[in-house]
Formats: sequence, structure tokens, C-alpha cells
Amino acid sequence: MFFEKYSMFCVLSLCASLVLSGCSEPSSQGSEQVEIDLAKYPWAEEHKNHPEWPMEIREEVYGDADTFSTPRLMFWNKYKYSEVRTLWSSRLDGSDRRRIIPEEVFMQFRPVGLHKPSRSPDNRYIAISGYINDRATRQLYDTKEQKLITMSGGGGHPSFNWTSDSDNVIFYADGKHYNYKVSTATLTQREIIYADELFLLPGDKEFLAVKHDGFWIHKFDGEIVRKVNFGFPRKWRMKNHRISPDGKYLAFMTHARPKAHFHWVNIANPEIEHSEKGEGNGVIFSLDEDVTLKFGYNPRGEVDENNKPVTYSIITQTNILTGEQQVIRTKEMRMWGLRSIAPIAITNQKAQSN
Repeated sequence: MFFEKYSMFCVLSLCASLVLSGCSEPSSQGSEQVEIDLAKYPWAEEHKNHPEWPMEIREEVYGDADTFSTPRLMFWNKYKYSEVRTLWSSRLDGSDRRRIIPEEVFMQFRPVGLHKPSRSPDNRYIAISGYINDRATRQLYDTKEQKLITMSGGGGHPSFNWTSDSDNVIFYADGKHYNYKVSTATLTQREIIYADELFLLPGDKEFLAVKHDGFWIHKFDGEIVRKVNFGFPRKWRMKNHRISPDGKYLAFMTHARPKAHFHWVNIANPEIEHSEKGEGNGVIFSLDEDVTLKFGYNPRGEVDENNKPVTYSIITQTNILTGEQQVIRTKEMRMWGLRSIAPIAITNQKAQSN
């Protein structure tokens, strides 16, 4: 009994000592909350429920093994209160968002948002169309050296294409067709292939040239192999073309009807045509065969347990042959004030096997 009372006395004495010492001398490890610099982190309030999200923006580092261990999405976006959009990347579910190009690059170089940038298969270079001192130009951004490289002047729709060795980028400028060889920094003019949009098919042997009512297949040197005409009225205006990574499907939108339609066709057998009402916004082809990914929002009218409307970003995976769908939530939706993803392309495709 004596030892029990003595032990209790010691514990109480120790507690009292700690309390008194805390009053007489401030601790160097004070528990008060550190104020967040909202000028530096304007998104701080949105992070309070997500302590796992970093406050500092993640930068994409060329050659980083973890970053490039999976395929990635490339998209335009800007962080909260920024007035300049730049290019970002993420994993296919929206997680691990990283800034590819600093905003400062686009202070002097104004990219054309309607002209789709194109990343080299080895992830190092990004071909971009824009303006420097109000002069139209074609640029490469070198993500390793973090600098712009001028390929040529000239405007118009560029329709960038990379050869599989990442050494040649092919594009239009001022109504001419060019090949820029990266390793030697040389620009040569090609025999022009006339197209509304041009795609170099896998294998680097053929181009698919989009026409107003169909497409033509050309050999690499420009020779015509085959012509396909859908028979659409010209006023339907085929737009927003995209091609599957395996070169199997061409997708596009048609307009000028009561409802826009989203179509996809098998390039080898284009008589088999699929279409559905809708604009197909946010839709790209997955790396999985016969599958598309659509980036959007949850259905309108959805409410939470308190009957309040909820909005969140979703990815709908659709097998275009069977119609089977799978829906998942996009990760990191509001991090740094970034909202939904409008993907440009899936890059780092070689990591698909991982």
C-alpha cells in the first residue's frame, strides 16, 4: 500500500512540474498553428480536408522513374488565381498531377489553345504552336533542358506528328509541310499531303488524312493508297478528330443537325460506322483495345445524404463495341485549385505493360 501511494505521489509531482515549467518558459516546439501564406498558397483552404495533398506544386522531372512508370495524361490547366494556363500531366485516374512547363514560358510565348500540342514518344519534347511578338511560330519545349527551341515560323493548323524514334516532328506551317529533325536541328520541306487533320499511323509507314467527308490513306512519301467517303453533307462539318493509339479507330463529331453526333469508325473497315448523340467532349481513346475514356462530371441532380447537390469529376470507361461502361471518380480534383481534366492525349504509352 505504501508503494502504491508513493508511486501516485511521484506521478502527480512530475505532472505538476511539467505544467509549471511550461508556464515559466515557452516551448521551442510550440503547438500553435502556423499561418499559411495565402499569396503563395491560394488553395490552402481547399486542402484542409486533404492533408495528404502537397501544398507545393509537384513539378514533372524528365526521366523520373516513378513519374514515368505509368502512362500519363497531358492537359491544359491553371492553378487557382493564375492568369496563365500551362501544360500538366497526371496518371490516367487524375492522380499525381504535375506541372510540365513553368507559367513563365507562356508569358512571352502565347500558345494557340485550339492547336493540340504533341509530345514525343520518349517524353522529352513537346511540339507547340503559338506566337512570339505577334509572329506565328512552331516551337519545341525541351523538358530536360527546360527551354524552347524554334523549329520554324508560320501559322495555320500544325497537325503535329512524331515518328516513333522521337527524332522527327512533322507539321504544317503557312500552307507548307515540314519535317524537323531533332538530333540535327534541321528543317526540310516535305511533299504536302492535303488534310484537315493528319495522323501518322503506328509503324511510321502511312498517314491518315482527314477530308471534309471522310479520309484518305497515304504512304509516308505521300502516295495515295485508298480513299474513304462517308457521304456526309458538307454542312455537317466533321470536327475534333482523334485516333486510337493502336491506329484501329478514327473518332470525330458532326454538327449542323438538331443534335451533334459523336462517331467512331474502324479504319480498316469504315463501312461499319458507330454513332451516338452527343458532342463527345472530353473523350479520348484508352490504351486498351476498343475502349474510350470520357472525362466529365457526375449526373445532374445527384444529392448527398443531406439532400444537397454534389458535384464531382468522373471518368467513364466505355467499350465501344459492347456498350459496357465503368465509372470511377477522378483523383485530386480540386488540388491547387485545379478542376476537371480536359485531356489532350495519353503520353508515355510504352509504360502500359506496367
